[in-house]
Amino acid sequence: MAYKEPDPSGRIPKASWVTNRWEPSPRHWGVLGTAVNGIVYNLESLGHGVQWITLLVDSDGLYRMGRLYVTPDAAFFRVHILVVDTFNCSKPCPDFKLGSRYIVMGHIHHKRRQVPAWLLPALRGRLRPGDGWVGSGSGYVRRFNRKRDLRVRAARSKCP
Repeated sequence: MAYKEPDPSGRIPKASWVTNRWEPSPRHWGVLGTAVNGIVYNLESLGHGVQWITLLVDSDGLYRMGRLYVTPDAAFFRVHILVVDTFNCSKPCPDFKLGSRYIVMGHIHHKRRQVPAWLLPALRGRLRPGDGWVGSGSGYVRRFNRKRDLRVRAARSKCP
């Protein structure tokens, strides 16, 4: 019997549980590639129309995990989302609120050169080697990098 990939639309929570403004439909999955479902932990403004948002995500909050190469080693981990040009959205941009749950969808971009040049000054000090990016028209999401996280934890444990 041939291997059949499970239907990702079966893992989408009911619309009443999600606080975003539009309900995801199964036809978007082939185009968008991946999705993150998490609770807003922190909001930070990086300039006019640019926000840096931190989501708390558990192991069930990533759809198509095999494509993200993420293996969370704790109950929750943080995913950073960059929301760009919120004043000129073609669709209604969600109003992110602390403690609310959102689903963010997009494509994975693995190279830093795919980030628009005008955004690099605002992101200085936030990008690290090995970071992956998920983009969806006007936004990017930083991918959890387990190897980098292990190196950072090892270095911090050696500090007095």
